[in-house]
Amino acid sequence: MAYSTQPKAWFWILAIIFLLWNLIGLGALTRELFAPEQLTEMMNEEELELYNARPSWYIINYAIAVLSGLFACLALLFKRKLAVILSLISLFTVLISTGYNLSTGTWEIVSLSEKVFFVLIPVMAILLWLFCRSVNQKGWLK
Repeated sequence: MAYSTQPKAWFWILAIIFLLWNLIGLGALTRELFAPEQLTEMMNEEELELYNARPSWYIINYAIAVLSGLFACLALLFKRKLAVILSLISLFTVLISTGYNLSTGTWEIVSLSEKVFFVLIPVMAILLWLFCRSVNQKGWLK
């Protein structure tokens, strides 16, 4: 099936939604890096123990997930094929973080709102990658 090489309006709407989602992630990462006391003062004892026990690679993986997702969205807005690989890197690193969190028992001790994000983050990473892959297959990315 032949596709138009010009993105439709829904492309721009979804790209901006994904960008806004990743900007929220950037805000969370920034707070994690520069104001961790804001996070830790709201944690109970179990959460604080898990937070402090995280390995050093975890924050690096988290930063790669957020930044590669953000740059994938920017590449989408500039209609660049690089969005596909960046979104895949983001997905892979999100899955690593999610796997680590599941293996440490984080799911059992976090609140309902945190569980929503716990599920929503990998879902959004999968959707971003699928979206990038789809629009690339349509020939909308250069």
